[in-house]
Formats: sequence, structure tokens, C-alpha cells
Amino acid sequence: MNLVRWMSAFFQGKNTSEETSQERQTDNSKFKSIQGVVTSLCDDYGWINETIFFNTNVISDNAPLDIGTNVLALVEKDDTSYNLKAINVKPINDLPDRNDPSKPGRRLCVKCVTSVTEDDLYISKDTFFPLYMFSGAFRPFKGDLLLVEYSMNPGTSNVNIHSVSPLNCQYMDKVCVTSIDGRNGVVDDIVFFTLDSLHTHRGYTPALYDIVNATVVDSIQSHYTRRVVAMSPVDVLY
Repeated sequence: MNLVRWMSAFFQGKNTSEETSQERQTDNSKFKSIQGVVTSLCDDYGWINETIFFNTNVISDNAPLDIGTNVLALVEKDDTSYNLKAINVKPINDLPDRNDPSKPGRRLCVKCVTSVTEDDLYISKDTFFPLYMFSGAFRPFKGDLLLVEYSMNPGTSNVNIHSVSPLNCQYMDKVCVTSIDGRNGVVDDIVFFTLDSLHTHRGYTPALYDIVNATVVDSIQSHYTRRVVAMSPVDVLY
């Protein structure tokens, strides 16, 4: 399987700034991945590159930010004002070093999963890569946000994918299953999960009011911004 061939149409001829404008042509055109710098910061909001607004509650893992911090942002255009607004902001302290000969021309971007088949994961209608790139408890699901590290082959439109991982991963200890609706549910009133993509102990199915430990990733769901990828029971209330 040739990852370069699969991904070349998506990344063809892009640099960091070009990427944001060309992504509008993909199925997931509502969102753009932008790498930038925090240029203004107040108590509950800030600006990236002086043009992209964000609320501080969209910062991944509530990480501290300062003016000058490098960030990756997933951005959408406001339907009313047509201004750019970040729906997720991730501080990046270890950007790939362009001067490092072991990592020539490596770049980072944020992508949203648009669909998942038995073997492949799609980040647009025509752009996909195999699920075997992921291991462990993480099983990608539609809406999950991924951090992709890639580089362009010099003089060509081919792309090398070096790593793909959840944008952010968080552990929650002793939280309660607060809602169950068919195969879907909610933990702690704020984190979505689905049995269609949930790693649990063999034989265990979450039930209402179960007390669990959970592993959570950033994900765009209908009413939630995080998804449980793994869950283990701590106690059960009867």
C-alpha cells in the first residue's frame, strides 16, 4: 500500500499557508488547519496571527498560553460575521526543526476524520490511510481530531506521512456514566462515547451510573467536543 500515492492529492503543492486556502475544496471544507502564533491574549479569549479569534475554553487540555506561543488551530468561518474562529487550539512546543537533517521539511497539521471503513480512515472524500497505522486502544471515529506529521518529497507532489495520532489525549479517573441512549452514551455529562468504537474489558458494557476510568480524545460530535476511546469500570451503583 502506498501512503504517498493516497495522500498526494490532498497535500499537492501545499505549504503551511497554502494549505489553509486549498482545504476549502475538500469534503471537510468547513474546517481549516492553521499553524500560527498567539498575538493577543485576554482572560477568556485571544487572537492567532492577529486574525483568528478563539475562546480560551477551546485550548487542548487547558494548556497555558502566552503571547508568542506557537499553536495549531482548527478553524471555521463564522456564518454570520464571516470571520475566522478557532474551534480547537493546541500549543506546539516541539515543532519539527527545519534545520534538523533527520527531519527535513516536516510539517504538522490538524485533520478531522470524516468517515471510517473496515480498513481505512478518511479525512476527506478521496483522502485516506490504513487503520493499521493506529495501535492500542485508540480506534478512530468520525469527528476525531488527528495530529498529522508529514513532509513533501523535494521536486515532486508526493507526500510522506511520518505519524498520525490523536490531537489530544486525556485521562479521567472515577467519573460517572450519566447518560445511555442505545449504543451511545455520555460520561460526566460532557464526554461522548459510542459502543461502536470503545475499548473496554472483555464482557463489560457500560451502564447508567457506572463509575469508570476513561481515556478521552478531542472529537467534534453533535453536542460534545471530546470522546471516550477506552473505559474501565471502577465501581457500579445499584
